[in-house]
Amino acid sequence: MEQYWAYFWAAWDWGKSMMALLGLGGITIGGAAAVGYGLFKWLGEKWIDQKFDKQMEAYRTEQTRELERLRHKINGVFDRTIRLHTKEFEVLPDLWGKLVEAHAWSSNYVSPMQSYADVGRMDDEELSEYLDGTTYMAVQKRDVKAETNPHERQKVFTKVADLYRHNDAMQRIREFAVALRKEGIFVKPEIRADMEKLLTLIRNAVFERRSNEEDDIRPRLRDDYKLFKRDAQPLLDKIELDVAARLWDSTTTEV
Repeated sequence: MEQYWAYFWAAWDWGKSMMALLGLGGITIGGAAAVGYGLFKWLGEKWIDQKFDKQMEAYRTEQTRELERLRHKINGVFDRTIRLHTKEFEVLPDLWGKLVEAHAWSSNYVSPMQSYADVGRMDDEELSEYLDGTTYMAVQKRDVKAETNPHERQKVFTKVADLYRHNDAMQRIREFAVALRKEGIFVKPEIRADMEKLLTLIRNAVFERRSNEEDDIRPRLRDDYKLFKRDAQPLLDKIELDVAARLWDSTTTEV
């Protein structure tokens, strides 16, 4: 405002000089007032225009900075989203495959219906040929061959076969558990929670079966197997639908 008054008095002095030059030094008070009002109006508009232009320039500068900040933030969020979705698309199929294997091998191991080669009826040559085609340890093969009683031979063989079925199931369980631990951060929390729940069902049923065999528990423990039998397959089906929905979502979303 001080700048405005400085303009005003400078213009007033200039106006008086011009009136004197034009021989208007005897102008009436009313005329002077009119001239003063005109100068006041002109200077006021000038001052307002200057203030408005200055504020508009400051506003535009601030808006430009804000737009750049928002653009940078949006680009950062978009880039992280793309990277996350790309990683999710890599992780989900691998986790799903490992989960299916863990479920399948464990289902075979915990099932009450087991089938074994009838080694009790094999002669020595047939038994040797069969055992040579397995991955059993040499000492385990020797223990089976050492039994001459068919019934005892079958019991020893069944015990060895069960151990390997347990190890096969546990290997798939471990592979899935490690992968979920490492890559689960890229999976939607709801899907990850279901995978962890199914992993618990599988692992508990396998541990229960192994405890029954190792400690020869009578009557057999069955609680974890019953939970596995009731809940595992429906949960696996649910996870399959959720995983498929995530993988196919980008092809069905309208742009």
